[in-house]
Amino acid sequence: MDTPDIGFQAGFGFYLGVVVVGVAAIAGLAADVSTATLLGVLPTALTVVTIAGHVIARRSHGLPERIGRSRWRRAACYVPPLAFAVTLFAATFELIDPGTRIYLVTVVFALLSAPAAYGIDRMSRNRYVEAATADEPVATWQYHPVGLLSGRTSFTVVVGLLIGLGILGALLGRLRALLWPVYGVVMLVSTRLGRRNAADSSGRWNVPTLRAHRAGLVVQRPFARTLLPWDAIEDVRLTDDELVLERRRRFDLHCDRDPIDDPEAVCEAIERTRAGTVDPIGASSSV
Repeated sequence: MDTPDIGFQAGFGFYLGVVVVGVAAIAGLAADVSTATLLGVLPTALTVVTIAGHVIARRSHGLPERIGRSRWRRAACYVPPLAFAVTLFAATFELIDPGTRIYLVTVVFALLSAPAAYGIDRMSRNRYVEAATADEPVATWQYHPVGLLSGRTSFTVVVGLLIGLGILGALLGRLRALLWPVYGVVMLVSTRLGRRNAADSSGRWNVPTLRAHRAGLVVQRPFARTLLPWDAIEDVRLTDDELVLERRRRFDLHCDRDPIDDPEAVCEAIERTRAGTVDPIGASSSV
């Protein structure tokens, strides 16, 4: 496997530095180390561990792919932030000796480690998907979901909840809650006006792309890629309005048929790929 790119090396180094220094800071507080000593040691320790993590990631060929391949390995990235949160919870309920310093340290390192863990998770999954789908896709089309999972439906539900909760708060005597219904109405109006000049017919920006590869179906978003193996898809069917990919124990993918140039060719290409008889020439369809 190739050497991890510089982005992953930097992210992994920062993540490792935050975790190690956070644990060291909490251990120092438990040992009643003075604040001055911690402030003098921890910044240097963070720099050293970050550089060490950068070097480790550079020498660990295929590290992001190995992390991204397993859901459990990706989930393990969130163990340190969860541990910091548990420490904060224990201090709040006086399960451990509470104090201003422990609150501050746990909050800071929880806020630093959580996005760092998310970054490692996202980068690892993206790089694994790229490695597993290095071949040319046999079919490519834009994913315009329809039904309950459509962006328009979800947006309407969220705005409806905002308006409803705001009205309920106002009825309970909290007039400031009326700001939420006003905000919801403004969002609805601005969204409808924005659709007139939107990037696509559905009024959505950054529309996800679906790509069919030998390894599975890739859901490609601007900053995220997800690989759905073919054994996770039970059936593919084409209706008058939708291209439906039925998933095992998950929500099905309902793709609006209209934006797809040649829905029949896409459906046939997917079926051939699932059956193991791939013919990328003439089978691809892009929007």
